[in-house]
Amino acid sequence: MYNFLAKLLNFIESSTDSTKSEIVIAEYILRHVQDIPDMSIYELAEACHTSPATITRFCHRFENISFKELKEYARTFIEFNYTEVDYENLESKINLNQLDTYFDELQASIEETRKLMPSKQMLEVVKQIHDSKRVSIFGVTFSHLLARNAQFKLIRLGKHATSYSNHENQLSEADMLTPEDLVIVVSFSGKTRFISRLVKRLTNNNIPIFAITGDQNSFLAQHANKMIPVSSRTLKAYKSPILEEINMLSVINSIYLVYSLFSNNLTRSE
Repeated sequence: MYNFLAKLLNFIESSTDSTKSEIVIAEYILRHVQDIPDMSIYELAEACHTSPATITRFCHRFENISFKELKEYARTFIEFNYTEVDYENLESKINLNQLDTYFDELQASIEETRKLMPSKQMLEVVKQIHDSKRVSIFGVTFSHLLARNAQFKLIRLGKHATSYSNHENQLSEADMLTPEDLVIVVSFSGKTRFISRLVKRLTNNNIPIFAITGDQNSFLAQHANKMIPVSSRTLKAYKSPILEEINMLSVINSIYLVYSLFSNNLTRSE
């Protein structure tokens, strides 16, 4: 259901005119998502100073859905957010020792990731990145932020790299790739429905896949040409990946460090 939030944000960011009715509607939903399931189309139209017909057009353009389905999207998103933190597994009082626990777990997980990152494998991946025509980096929700981070880093080192946020653009990008390109898929679980769909499409098109994942037995890991695993540690009381994202980012930063040295050495030898 993070996809619902991501789509709203992408919808808003895709327009340069914040006064457009559809952008006003999207921003209202984002700010008042708790109220949407109990609102009628007339109430939402009045709140957004527009008409019910405009609300209907927004729903079709947003996700090709009805207003009833939009309300259900919002309801599911709210329910999902209620389980973001498992408070039953946490102490009832604020205990700053929990921060010590977090950093202890983080340190242990990063050390595990370091041991899982063989230098030979890293060099092979970096060489493949260098030799590829372009690098396309895929990830959804939190992993997309890491994918975009990797894109910026590679671009700053002179490598043509792409990373798209919404599913439709990612699938379109996958269809345009050739075996001369390289795909990097960032996914801790490596087995979400969209990642599995994406990997199947890439595999059918013979696109080489490099995976960064926390599950070495996942669908992604099994179909990747190369893989660098990260620590599988998680803080189970939290759905947000507060350990996982740091470990996957450490792999991306390691690629950046090694790639910069690799490219510099090649430039000097030419």
